Amino acid sequence: TYSLSQELESHSGAVRTISITDNNILLSGSWDTTCAIYLFDPKDHRYVLDKTLAYHSRPVYCSCAMLYSTGFSTGGDDGKIFAIDVIGNPLLMFEGHQKAVNSLSQCIPTEFASGSWDGTCRVWDVETGKCKHILGDHSHAVSVLTLPNGMLITGSQDKNINFWNNGQKVATFQAHGDIIRDIIPIKDVGFATCSNDETIRMWDMSGKLLQTLKGHNGFIYGLSQTSLGEIVSCSEDNTVKVWKNGAFTDSISHPATIWTVKVNCFGDIVTACEDKSVRVFTKDPVRMASEVQQAEYKNKCIAKSASKLNVAELPDVSQTSKIIGKKEGEIKLFRNGNSPEVHVWKMEGQKWEKMGDVMGPAPSQKDYYEGDDFFPAGYYDYIFNIDIKNQGEKKLPFNRGSIPLEEAEKFVEREQIHRVFVEEISSYIRNNLDQVQTYMAQPPPEPVAPVIPIAKPEPKPEPKKTKHFPMTFSVLYDSINTDNPLKKITEFNALIKTNEKFKQYAMTLTDEMTLKTLLETIKNKSLYSTSKFTEQQFELLEQKLLKWPFENVFPVIDVLRMMLMHPVIQAFFGTYEKGVDFFTNVLRCLKPEAPDPLIITTLRCMCNMYEGNSTAYAITKMMKFVLSQFQFIADHKNKNVVNTSVALILNASIKELTKKESDLKIELLNAAEMLIDKDISADSLVNLGYVIGNILSLGSDKACIMKSGGLLQKMQKRLITIAEADRSKVEEIIASLTTCLLYTSPSPRDLSTSRMPSSA
Repeated sequence: TYSLSQELESHSGAVRTISITDNNILLSGSWDTTCAIYLFDPKDHRYVLDKTLAYHSRPVYCSCAMLYSTGFSTGGDDGKIFAIDVIGNPLLMFEGHQKAVNSLSQCIPTEFASGSWDGTCRVWDVETGKCKHILGDHSHAVSVLTLPNGMLITGSQDKNINFWNNGQKVATFQAHGDIIRDIIPIKDVGFATCSNDETIRMWDMSGKLLQTLKGHNGFIYGLSQTSLGEIVSCSEDNTVKVWKNGAFTDSISHPATIWTVKVNCFGDIVTACEDKSVRVFTKDPVRMASEVQQAEYKNKCIAKSASKLNVAELPDVSQTSKIIGKKEGEIKLFRNGNSPEVHVWKMEGQKWEKMGDVMGPAPSQKDYYEGDDFFPAGYYDYIFNIDIKNQGEKKLPFNRGSIPLEEAEKFVEREQIHRVFVEEISSYIRNNLDQVQTYMAQPPPEPVAPVIPIAKPEPKPEPKKTKHFPMTFSVLYDSINTDNPLKKITEFNALIKTNEKFKQYAMTLTDEMTLKTLLETIKNKSLYSTSKFTEQQFELLEQKLLKWPFENVFPVIDVLRMMLMHPVIQAFFGTYEKGVDFFTNVLRCLKPEAPDPLIITTLRCMCNMYEGNSTAYAITKMMKFVLSQFQFIADHKNKNVVNTSVALILNASIKELTKKESDLKIELLNAAEMLIDKDISADSLVNLGYVIGNILSLGSDKACIMKSGGLLQKMQKRLITIAEADRSKVEEIIASLTTCLLYTSPSPRDLSTSRMPSSA
């Protein structure tokens, strides 16, 4: 029988897929959007994490080892497929599916097939990345199997098996009573399928049913085969079963649902589990975990099994003398009255000994659902009530072991509501599997950056308030257009490759793939509540792209400007000094010799840094230097440079309002003085008024009051240069500033010498 060899815990979300090359390189893919590559250490007889990859922007659902151990293909909820080599470098991205990719298969070198929740199977050219065939006529998630002769077998929620040849369907028949989850080849026999109907079925290549295997008590998600011809299956019933001659010969318990099972070159069983773990089980004592580790693992499985027990079906405790255990330490549950007990088999004495009681609730009775086009009629563990605004309550049936995201997607499609609700509904399902209640579907809140714990600040005086001051709304440059920067960066990268001084900063093929994934994350604003950037993406920016020469770096700065609108960036720079170090690369671009597009983009990027705590800390640290160099910006001939610089000092003044002690008041007023006589727009003149008003609302000293009075006079003189249509808003700000100056007093020590400007 199989025993635990090791547990790999490299993911922060459920592990959905694993694949193993012929030379024993292991890949896992997770709900956390990452893949991990593990190498086998022959000395320790263990897999060791080699690296973590983050090419997908959404959960990774499936994977496939390429032929000849050359690499892997991975598919995810983002609808993309990535081909990577065995060390994790991306080779090609395949795009075309409209929904999640859930199945991959390759049997011949020149092509592979993918199945998707969009109801199609696609056949891809390995070399070019082009789609050769689109095979429709399926229902929802499609499982695929490629054959050495180029034929394809597919199955889906419609319960049918389909045979395809050169893009044409050549045969179809109903194979199961529910969704077909996986299809694998069976050497010298044909193929096997598994389903939500809790059966495994063996077929010959003509479609003739040879055998039906029953033994699981839940949906069966995956199949594999050992070199001895044994079938291995995994299920939502938390077990992996090994089958021989129509019966299971071993059952391996897990703490949670197992999504995928594979067999490696040693014959060891490797599993992907809902509890974020990859596990290896072996028959070889050399590779077995210690007795302590195995005991801890058994206890973990027992504790998790309590909520799924059907106590009435357990053998009575009086049967312990009649049931013979198979091996030392075997665990079995018995019923004592209405309570389950845990017993362990002792070879010495040939008897069961009680270990303890199983604590936890029994499962609730299933409820019947009448069925619809998306959810078949039948009994379900849960029926959630989803209250859709203006439509009333709608039923969402759900079984333990089903995938919350997939069920939420089906519900959203059935009800024809926006996909923005998918993540929230799936999260609701995951969080409420043990208490059913009504859920009100509301538009998701704006993403909020994680709160970074810091020492509680001492109370600070509230800024004095007038009609317009303090102004607390920052100017942000939040437009999203990823196509133009990608085009420019690609164009400039070709030039960098030929530049002897900078060619070490040119992007590789891997870098180009990383950049495209980054831009895809920026582009999908509807996913900002769940998507994230990766360390690899930040490293590409910091170590290469931001090192480019002035004439080439502006589209990179524009990418960073857009990244700053994603809330997750604040968490990435949670260590404040990390943000200062990173954005020093941006600060270098603010030089007189820099081209106009670079200066404008850099100023806009700096404006957006005020959007969150972490990046605002970084830009605040930089502002003293920026303001010390401000004259060349104010004197710039490009109006866009000058107007954008006004937005920057406005945002800086807003940040000063949050400080216990402002240290930039006079510097900001000096910058405003440099700009106020320039050819700026009426809106920029108003924003300068906001800068002055914010400084005054802080309770300024004599120098600031005098400087503000002089600026007010200059604003009044500028009125004659303002177009009639814009003059009223400038006049309104001037009036508010006049009032503010009248009621702003210098500090007590300056009262004897202070005097209000005559214009006030």
